Amino acid sequence: MPRVSLSRCADYSPALVASSLAEVLEPLGGMSAFVSPGQRVLLKVNLLSRALPERAVTTHPEVVRALIREVRACGGIPTVGDSPGGPNSVGMVKRVWADSGIGSVCAEENVELVLFDDDVLRVPAPDATLYGSFSLGRAVVETDVLICVPKFKTHGFMMFTGAVKNLFGCIPGLEKAQYHIKVPERDDFADMLLDLMLACKPALSVMDAVVGMEGEGPAGGKPKAVGALIASADACALDLVASSMAGLAPDEVYTVKMAAKRGMCTDDVDAVEIAGADWRDLAPDSFELPAVDLSRKMPPWLGNRLRSWLTAKPVLENKPGCTRCKTCQDVCPVDAIVVTEDGPQFDRAKCIRCYCCQELCPPQVIGLSVPLVARALSKRR
Repeated sequence: MPRVSLSRCADYSPALVASSLAEVLEPLGGMSAFVSPGQRVLLKVNLLSRALPERAVTTHPEVVRALIREVRACGGIPTVGDSPGGPNSVGMVKRVWADSGIGSVCAEENVELVLFDDDVLRVPAPDATLYGSFSLGRAVVETDVLICVPKFKTHGFMMFTGAVKNLFGCIPGLEKAQYHIKVPERDDFADMLLDLMLACKPALSVMDAVVGMEGEGPAGGKPKAVGALIASADACALDLVASSMAGLAPDEVYTVKMAAKRGMCTDDVDAVEIAGADWRDLAPDSFELPAVDLSRKMPPWLGNRLRSWLTAKPVLENKPGCTRCKTCQDVCPVDAIVVTEDGPQFDRAKCIRCYCCQELCPPQVIGLSVPLVARALSKRR
């Protein structure tokens, strides 16, 4: 039976985060169950895009600090890394590190920050379903221990972004966007993420659920207090529990659904051994969820025909706020966006509803518009 541990953590004060982290790790054997003296330990954080910590887009720096210190207390050698979405120049990534606060924490703790785009290796994915190998940052491949540090957030495409989805950042730069072309269907994309998890082999996942994100996550939603840290050696089980806290059914979260189908995880949250705080007591009230893809339960021939009527589409919600930076144009995997003086113009015939543009828009002026038919047919979220 998989074990998921939870601890209460009301805010990001350093002392409270440190004690809550020790508390959530204790039922799993403590950090020493995962890290031995002299081992290289990579903390794979969520650095999706430029955002201040209070926006709840990225892993909070105090959670990263507490993990660094726990790893060092066990004699491990910590590093911190990720590959943010989009084209990653060194200057752009430094701004992401700076805005998130993780850059200053790593400087204060004398820990190296690693960009996975710089050096890449091809590695196999054992027992894969769709992809037998992946190009990963060398730091991911050569570390002795990989610790996944996701953020509790909704996700317009996968519905929830947790430990499994966080590993997508182990793939360098714009290569991530290419997977939206190769596997545009949500079930297949989830299968790809599970194959990626098999290649990355995280030893431990620790989720920052002190303040999460609701609504149009993973970047355009609203911060929502949850008040917890969640940890498990089983990334799929952690995502099942965390998404249940958000009010999502297992078959609504594509990575959880496909993991259960492959026998990698249960789809029954009551079959998970819970240690520490009860997840039901920590589940936030009135958590706003993304729009459901109503085509997901239809036969493919019908769902594909009705997709434009049943799924949310990206739109420019705040024209005056658009900086014409062309990030949306650059990250669109199917070249469905052209930025003009009036802002981004969307080619609806090409759009595959991957929402990369909405996720990575720096000023967050692109939102998701839910068709009237979908609103009428969806259950109240």
